[in-house]
Amino acid sequence: MSSGIAAAVVFAQISYARHVDLGFRKDGIVVIERAENMSQSNRESFADALRAHPGIIEVAASTDIPIRGGYLGNNAPVRMPGTSREENFRTVLIGPQFMSVYGIRLRAGRVLSDEHGEDALRLANTGHGSTSFNALINASAARRLGYTAEQAVGKTFTLYSFTVTIVGVIDDIKMGGPKYPSTGTVYFDVPQRLSKFSVRVRAEHLDETLAFIDKTWSAFAPGFAIRRYFLADEFNKQFEADDRQGTVFAVFVGIAIFIACLGLFGLAAFTAERRTKEIGIRKTFGAKSRQIVVLLLWQFSIPVLIANFIAWPCAYYYLHGWLEGYADRIFLNPLYFLGAGAAALMIAWATVYAHAYRMARANPINALRHE
Repeated sequence: MSSGIAAAVVFAQISYARHVDLGFRKDGIVVIERAENMSQSNRESFADALRAHPGIIEVAASTDIPIRGGYLGNNAPVRMPGTSREENFRTVLIGPQFMSVYGIRLRAGRVLSDEHGEDALRLANTGHGSTSFNALINASAARRLGYTAEQAVGKTFTLYSFTVTIVGVIDDIKMGGPKYPSTGTVYFDVPQRLSKFSVRVRAEHLDETLAFIDKTWSAFAPGFAIRRYFLADEFNKQFEADDRQGTVFAVFVGIAIFIACLGLFGLAAFTAERRTKEIGIRKTFGAKSRQIVVLLLWQFSIPVLIANFIAWPCAYYYLHGWLEGYADRIFLNPLYFLGAGAAALMIAWATVYAHAYRMARANPINALRHE
């Protein structure tokens, strides 16, 4: 019983999570990692070389990739001017093309751009690096700072020892996928640190485009094997363990149903043998076949109902804890439990109906002669 409820909920949750709005487009993106083996100038030249291919729409660099480790990020203390209160925000380092590649919606202001010098934090060992820079924040960060999206644009805050100006506010996105909630995040550009590439490709001539990516990588990073994958494949990998769990539950359900049907069938045969005379007497006193069938089915329903009342709390406890692993999750609807209980009853009735019907239709004279 519990396995049937669990299988239904697991498959429903996985289906829901696969279609939840992440706030960004995951399809058609090839991710390339291990670019830290290149120098900064080589990484920039590599990205420019990729953009020249007609099968590639855009290339963006970043330190974090949505879904694959995107929920980790780095936390940094943010302090508003004139206050001593600090808020810990997640920080994600991105290139100016990141929002375009992932199709992330801008709520207010503008996105980062190569045309604005302060849109990048320039690190330097000589002490002449940036002391201030521009950044994007998400809607959650704006709310935590006490602003609407429009009000936040142009405001400043302190991040470590840097003065940061908010130039735009974007939608909340689920960087870690449906299992992880959105949180206050600051997005800014540190060109020296961007070591991963997100490449949006066209669906046409995909094999040719992938071969070009591999060839270009070999030219800019000789001696280092490319590590690339489709972001959509990485998204689907999140559900592999849950898929297996659901399949195991489904197998157990099938085995349990088969064993239960064998037991019910044998019990029905045994009951038919023991109650033959009783049924004959009932029919002699005017009981109809339909009434006999209903009586027998009800008596077989009682243990099934008791089993349901035992199984439901156990299933609820387990599934409630399992669903807590998803930030976006389905409601543990009572219909899952009622549906499983109804299915169990129908299976029980279908199993014993043949015996019940045969007993109810038997000639009462033969039943009264039964020893």
